[in-house]
Amino acid sequence: MNPVVLEIGSLTVRHYTAWLSGGILLGLLLILWNGYRHDPDDITRWLDVGLAAVLGGLAGARAVHVAVEWDYFTDHHDEITLIRLGGLSWHGALLTGIPAALALAWLRRVPIRAWTDALALAWPVGMVFTWQGCRKAGCGYGLEVTTLADFPDWQVAELPDVYGLYAPRLELHMAGMLLGGMLLLVMLLLAWQNWLPGVRLWLALALTALGMYIVGFFRADPAHTWYDRRADQVLDLALLFFSTLIGGTAWLIGRRPTAANTTEEIHEDHAGSSPDQSNAR
Repeated sequence: MNPVVLEIGSLTVRHYTAWLSGGILLGLLLILWNGYRHDPDDITRWLDVGLAAVLGGLAGARAVHVAVEWDYFTDHHDEITLIRLGGLSWHGALLTGIPAALALAWLRRVPIRAWTDALALAWPVGMVFTWQGCRKAGCGYGLEVTTLADFPDWQVAELPDVYGLYAPRLELHMAGMLLGGMLLLVMLLLAWQNWLPGVRLWLALALTALGMYIVGFFRADPAHTWYDRRADQVLDLALLFFSTLIGGTAWLIGRRPTAANTTEEIHEDHAGSSPDQSNAR
């Protein structure tokens, strides 16, 4: 499916590419805004890390998709690198995009906890844009229903599949965009209250994985099955486990008192003690 939205000479831009690019661009702008708040004199380092995440993420997203769909690509080797044809795994994007970003953040001396908190805001924005691109391209569609009249308008719609065939289907794209919107509100609240610094990205990814696992039960687009589940659902559970593990570890480390905090608490304790109390000790 994936109809053309813009064509100028040899340049052809399709709906999915346009929406995905828009989400990436807006996400990078959010990261730059956070970088300006932390270091207004040098936000280029934050941009470098963001670009590393994008480039690494695209490579991983394509690689995992090709690996999962290897039965097809065995006979279509020439299409493996043609990302414009579609076929990206968001699990693969995280698998390579985040390590690439963290490595460059360490090299460029960008505060990793602050950068991951910025990515926690950009991530749900990308989700909303990607689901809208899927709606136009005919990917990630829901199960067919007998008739639209049996459901509320917001639950179903006449939508195309990957072959361009329209049918009454569950409106999973709206569910995905709603999930991204709710996740964005949660991340904005955490940022506003300065709650869970350094943990927000892992919380966002864990909630995304849980939501996508549930959505997977209502998807009708073709997918390989592993252990009686869609392959993407198995990857969702793996991501949920590792995000929870990393997030929990980051939370515990964040709660551990540092030497500076301990010294400050000791000084405050002595300052708050009266001379009589000090002598009594």
